[in-house]
Amino acid sequence: MKGCLIMDGAIFSFNNIFINTNKLSFTAWQRFAMYEFGMGLPGKLASQFDNLTPSQGLSLVLAHFNANPAPREKASMIAEWQKFLNEEADSLSEKDQLPGIKRLLLNLYDHYVKIAVLDANGDVQNVLKQIGLDNYVDSIVKTNDKEKPYLTAVNQLNLVGANCIGVGTTAHDIENIHHINAIAIGVGDAKTLANADYQVVQVGDLRYPMLQKIWEDKQ
Repeated sequence: MKGCLIMDGAIFSFNNIFINTNKLSFTAWQRFAMYEFGMGLPGKLASQFDNLTPSQGLSLVLAHFNANPAPREKASMIAEWQKFLNEEADSLSEKDQLPGIKRLLLNLYDHYVKIAVLDANGDVQNVLKQIGLDNYVDSIVKTNDKEKPYLTAVNQLNLVGANCIGVGTTAHDIENIHHINAIAIGVGDAKTLANADYQVVQVGDLRYPMLQKIWEDKQ
């Protein structure tokens, strides 16, 4: 630990922190449904798809249309959905940044805090470039659910977990952040993120001085 008590790193989950990935994903599922079944999905179903894996999302779509394809077909369906998702992602621009994320990254950058972003799908580098935030990120960590992504991130940044904060949107994120002894900041639903050290509704509610103080108070 540094004598001056300054946090060294911030590790971010990507989903619903940089852009509204729930909206992007559901739009892709709507396009997939129209392509596969000739009918779209009603907007009222959108919240049911929040924070789902591709296989979970496909299960909801299939249940909606009372379809039961073979496992091999399901794999090709997910690949088809991924194509629609990539097309949606290709249309992103700076206006799709979630409010407050650029300010937060700038403040961390100005205070020499190293920044890592987790990438579960392999497209985060491209999306960050499209929305104009790639220059503020030190490391993009390609990972999957079977790994310990925050541990991989601190190793890539050559930092110690206890000297970092982790910012996540799911209970699984919070668990992984605590696994490396970092301070867990939850963004989203308070009930889902009950085990976070600090929780806000949206990333725009976060400020550097606040995060630094939360980190200091836990030392």
